Amino acid sequence: MHALIDGELPPHRARTVEAMIQADATLAARVADYRAQKAMMKQLYGPLIDRPVPQHLIDRANAIPAARQGWGDWRRFAAAAAVAILVAGGGALWLRPGAAPGDVVALALDARTASLPGTPADLTPYNEALSRIMELKVKVPDLSRAGYTLAGVHLEEDAASIAYRDAQGKLVTIYLRQSDGTVRFDQFKRADLRICVWQDDRLSMVMAGDMSAAIMQRLASMAYIGLTA
Repeated sequence: MHALIDGELPPHRARTVEAMIQADATLAARVADYRAQKAMMKQLYGPLIDRPVPQHLIDRANAIPAARQGWGDWRRFAAAAAVAILVAGGGALWLRPGAAPGDVVALALDARTASLPGTPADLTPYNEALSRIMELKVKVPDLSRAGYTLAGVHLEEDAASIAYRDAQGKLVTIYLRQSDGTVRFDQFKRADLRICVWQDDRLSMVMAGDMSAAIMQRLASMAYIGLTA
């Protein structure tokens, strides 16, 4: 099916597979989901193809000793693969054997219930403070392309909470803090909230909101990229 969706089947084989799909409603629904996922990924990541690799990533790669580059390269490859895994079927991926979820989700949910100040008129001081807290050059992600408006930013000594609302007023929150070093990609449901944990070796991001798994992955991907884009 993936070969058909990617246009890699010869014409005669493509016609056969198309006929099978038309005769099977379950199969047709699955193919429609795959095509929608491919379109979503193309819309989200397509514009990045022509962009140069961010300098901070080049600097970090160059700073890795040669003896460690194989492990680092594998981790970066696995991080990219996690996007496809989560979009295709949900679930979780931890890249450190034996690693268990920490308390970052509990902290994120606690922060979600705290009152947030109003929308700041100028994000510059917030972005500067956020970069100091995370010890990384980061900024408040812009999710307006997905229909979410910034509703508030709350900075703590070692963490930050960012709130957004959609056109219906539904709340979506992002919780950021420095990572404990565990690389983790996870998406799950807790009560009425969809939660996505996207954590590399330096930064933890937890997004929470009432939405489908597909929308959560698209929004979390946009936010993760938007932290540095």
